[in-house]
Amino acid sequence: HYRALKKEAEALHSQGYAARKKGDYRSAIVFYSKALEVLPSHFKALFNRGFAYDKIGDYDRAISDYTKAIEIDPQNAFTYYNKGISLDRKGEYDEAIWFFSKAIEL
Repeated sequence: HYRALKKEAEALHSQGYAARKKGDYRSAIVFYSKALEVLPSHFKALFNRGFAYDKIGDYDRAISDYTKAIEIDPQNAFTYYNKGISLDRKGEYDEAIWFFSKAIEL
């Protein structure tokens, strides 16, 4: 059952990634969200949805997705870096610096 869910989530993620590559971040968010409905622990869907939220200026949702992605894979330096970018864009500089430092550390 898990394999079927993972396969479905991967297909939805791929559609989201294709939309993102075209610069259609809102459609990408829809596909990533559907992937997460199927498999809430899908790291790439969380990470990439966070990226798409950041691109449309929805920094709070981006930060939330990056936070969840870090819980799933706390060793992924890119997630800390991207969360730092969203925090920086939101004006939360001290917290952003912590996440940039963590990314470097990893």
